[in-house]
Amino acid sequence: MHWISLSLLGPLFWASSNFVDKYILSKHSKGIFDFLFFSTITSWFLFVLLFIFVGMPELTVYSWIPILTGVILIYSYGFYGKALEQGDTSALVILFKLIPVITLILAFVFLGQTVSSRELLGFLIVLAGATIVSFEKSRGVLIKGFGMILIAIFMWSVMTLFIDYGLTKMSFWDYFLLDTLGSAIAGLTFFIVPAMRRQIIDGLKTATTGKYVWFSGNNLLDFFGQMSVKKALAIAPSAGLVTVVTQVQSFYAIVIGLVLTLLIPKIIKEDISRFTLVKRFVGALIMFSGVYILLA
Repeated sequence: MHWISLSLLGPLFWASSNFVDKYILSKHSKGIFDFLFFSTITSWFLFVLLFIFVGMPELTVYSWIPILTGVILIYSYGFYGKALEQGDTSALVILFKLIPVITLILAFVFLGQTVSSRELLGFLIVLAGATIVSFEKSRGVLIKGFGMILIAIFMWSVMTLFIDYGLTKMSFWDYFLLDTLGSAIAGLTFFIVPAMRRQIIDGLKTATTGKYVWFSGNNLLDFFGQMSVKKALAIAPSAGLVTVVTQVQSFYAIVIGLVLTLLIPKIIKEDISRFTLVKRFVGALIMFSGVYILLA
C-alpha cells in the first residue's frame, strides 16, 4: 500500500478512538492513571502475538529507541486524556495540526533536515488552519484543554522524529514489536507512585466486563492506527510529509463528532452550532490546501 494511503487510513482509526477515549474517561475510568494503565493491558497481548509471528529481534544499542517511543506514547496519553476531560474532542483533534510544525522545527534544529520553500508554505497554511479553531467563540480565549493537548502534541512530535530515525536502523516489524513492548512496560511504571497505584488497583477491583471490552476494542483501533502510520513513516520520503497528511484526522473528527452528537447526545455531546461547525470546517479546508501545496 502507498504511504499516502497508509497516512490517510491511520487517522481514521485514531479519530474513532478519540471519541471512544472520551466515552471511556467519563463512563469506565476511575481517573487518568486508571485510564492509562488499562490502555496498556492490550499491549501485552499484542506483544505476545507479534513475538510469536515475528520473533524477538536481536537487541542492539538502537533497541532502546522503539521501547522509548512506546513509553512516551503512553505518558503522552495522560496529557491528552486531561485535555479530553476539559474540551470538545473535535476541536482538540484539529490542534493536532501543530504536530508537523513542531516536527519541522525539531528536525531542522536537531537533525539538520532541509526544508524547501514549498514545504514551509504548506506548514504555515496548516498552522493557520489550526489557529482559526484554537479560540472559543466570542470570548477570545483559548479552547478548553489547550495547555494539556499542547504538551501531548510536543511529545508526539519528538516521538515522530525518534520513530523516523529508529526505522533507519531496524526493520518495521522489529521496531513495531519493541515499540509495543515499551507501551506495555509503561503501564507497570505507574505502580511506583502510591497514589497512582491505589487508583489503578481500585479500577481493577471494580472493573466490569464492559470496561475490558471497551478498552480492548479501543486499543485495537489505536494499534491499527499506529501500525498504518509507522509503516507510512518507514516507506515515505520524509517524516514531515507523513505528519502533515495524517492531519486529515481533524476532518474525520469533525464529521464523527457531528454524527454522534445527533445520534447519541446523551453519550457524546459537542458544540455543533452553525458558527462552530463553519469555523472548524474552514480550518480543515485550509489544512487541506496546505497538504495540497506540500504534495503538489
